[in-house]
Amino acid sequence: MAPNNTNGARRAFQQDARAWSVFTDTNYTSALRQISSPLAQGLIGPRVSARRLISVLNDHELIGAHGGAPRLSERGIRSDSPWNFNGKTDYIELALVTDTLRMFTPTSGSDTPEVGSYSLKHTVEQFLSPHVSYVSNGRLIWAAAALGLPITDPDGAGPNLLIGVSDREHDYLRRMVGSGQTRPQANHYRPTGYEYLRTALPQAAAGDLIAKRWVRPEMVAEPAPFHDWLIQQIDRDDIVGDLAGDYLAGVRESGHRVARTADELLAIFHEISHSTGAYEAVVTSIAEWMRTEPAPAPIRTEPIDGAAHDHGGWGAGAGTVERYEFMCPCGDGRIIEEHDNIPGFREHDVWIDCDKCREEWRFVEGRSVRGWGLEPVVANVA
Repeated sequence: MAPNNTNGARRAFQQDARAWSVFTDTNYTSALRQISSPLAQGLIGPRVSARRLISVLNDHELIGAHGGAPRLSERGIRSDSPWNFNGKTDYIELALVTDTLRMFTPTSGSDTPEVGSYSLKHTVEQFLSPHVSYVSNGRLIWAAAALGLPITDPDGAGPNLLIGVSDREHDYLRRMVGSGQTRPQANHYRPTGYEYLRTALPQAAAGDLIAKRWVRPEMVAEPAPFHDWLIQQIDRDDIVGDLAGDYLAGVRESGHRVARTADELLAIFHEISHSTGAYEAVVTSIAEWMRTEPAPAPIRTEPIDGAAHDHGGWGAGAGTVERYEFMCPCGDGRIIEEHDNIPGFREHDVWIDCDKCREEWRFVEGRSVRGWGLEPVVANVA
């Protein structure tokens, strides 16, 4: 099924097919079949032009031949290995590599590219499997150049270049698709186009057109006041500084999510493995945060269980009884919230069912039973 049957699109396909057939020394029909493939339709962004790909090899500032001997080949820059075109899938594979690179956030003009082309080519190859079995270093660089991504030459000697995509996003994808890798436990560094492309690939491989085009979302910074405060403590020589260092390492390695609020830090503490002294550091950090923040939000812990059931009442009419259980801050007990909604016996109560937490935490005054919140006992100590 051809991606687009308009006159303009057909002319573009034909022009690209003619150019590609000449460049790769294959017949026109085979080239047109590749150009028209649903896998080459441009799954993220517009279809990459074969003529653009060809011109980049001559005109690009870094990898272009500029009328002389080719600078880029199958193994990379400054390599004399010739291009190996099979006449059946070479353009399709380049188009898919281009789409994969598009899902990353490009580095800004002031940032030096950090991701090596050889490492990136392996990641792209694993992500595109089974649709692409092999991506050469040269083709990865070629696709990046055609996209206009920042590219630098790290040493002026080897075949590899540095590609301007987010290092954190590349590490996330590498760990998601690489064999023997520890999978990310959080998604704040997941490339924005990852889920879309992962879904679109098998659809295109089945011959389907992707009607709904991907649009890169606007980057909106979510407020993270507790995170911002905690990472500022990283140089301290105490348990808060140690916690800040471990926390930031976990964020950078996608080992856990970002703690935008103090209670999210407490939730993260229960989600990951930790040392025996980590809980004290968490409580101390939260207490200091609540003491210094002008209007800190109280701590709500994670719900565990809860239910409401009908009750026949005690002579004044039927009602309901509700009971909800939440994890206590240390994780060894519970916070119990109960509501007796029975005429004549309406009672609402919440309490900490943990000896350790009763000593270290208290309910913030002035809040309803349903709106309860906790603060460390030391939070208001000057």
